[in-house]
Amino acid sequence: MFGRKKKKKASRIGRTVEIPRESQEPVKVSFPGMEAEFKFGNAQHIGTRKQQEDSFGFSDLSDAELLSRRGICAVLSDGMGGLSSGREVSELTVLRTLEFFKTMSDKEPVCLQMKAFAAKLCEQVFHLYGKDRRAGAGATLVAVFIYGNSLYWCTAGDSRLYLFRGGRLYQMNEDHDYKNRLLGRYIRGEGSFEEAVSHPQKDALTSYIGCPLMEETDVSRFGFVLQNGDKILMVTDGVYNALTEEEMAGRMSKDPQEACRRMIMDAASKNLPGQDNMTAMAVSYN
Repeated sequence: MFGRKKKKKASRIGRTVEIPRESQEPVKVSFPGMEAEFKFGNAQHIGTRKQQEDSFGFSDLSDAELLSRRGICAVLSDGMGGLSSGREVSELTVLRTLEFFKTMSDKEPVCLQMKAFAAKLCEQVFHLYGKDRRAGAGATLVAVFIYGNSLYWCTAGDSRLYLFRGGRLYQMNEDHDYKNRLLGRYIRGEGSFEEAVSHPQKDALTSYIGCPLMEETDVSRFGFVLQNGDKILMVTDGVYNALTEEEMAGRMSKDPQEACRRMIMDAASKNLPGQDNMTAMAVSYN
């Protein structure tokens, strides 16, 4: 079902605290009955934090057999700064996701496999770091799989997945935070809108890798059909809290690598107090 550059290169996990300068060559993939061309971009900045707790990775883009059989995987994870070992868990999340991508079954629905994987990883991280039924470490997850012209995703936490189409950005996943939970109650006639947007704990995550009980996972039930010219954007909250969607969309008209680089530069240039780590990843489809 599922089926980098031309030089052989292992799957990469982002470790830099500066903006990557390298350009990405297009990757052409032959799928059954069709061919597709992809371009990739990524950029990262530490912000004003003492350490970089964001991690990211792509599947091996030089492995022709993996590309034709499984397609492409991109994964982004933001270690939770309020808990210990945030960097360790974000790196583990990226590694495990890339391993899972290579071993997925062709006989089971993608959505069920992704949801089961996220739940199992969450349980493993909680077992490693949790204590007294409380989380000891955690990280967000945005995992994207592209096979042919179909996009699949699995997310937990508040890192975001966007589709750029026709000059506009569309958020594809839900933020798993207390604000959204309160807004849901407001829609059901419980509580108020003002409480949801001003609650002191509104930014607290309600689901993430490593939480005691994962009740929320945003998983695509079916493959979302991509159109020529579409671009996928994945960002941590350090990016979208610094930039408006209009500002991000203005950069996405560029080459994916240049779009990510300029987006991070824009966010860093605002010199916001307490600026969080920032990571952006982009994939274009043609």
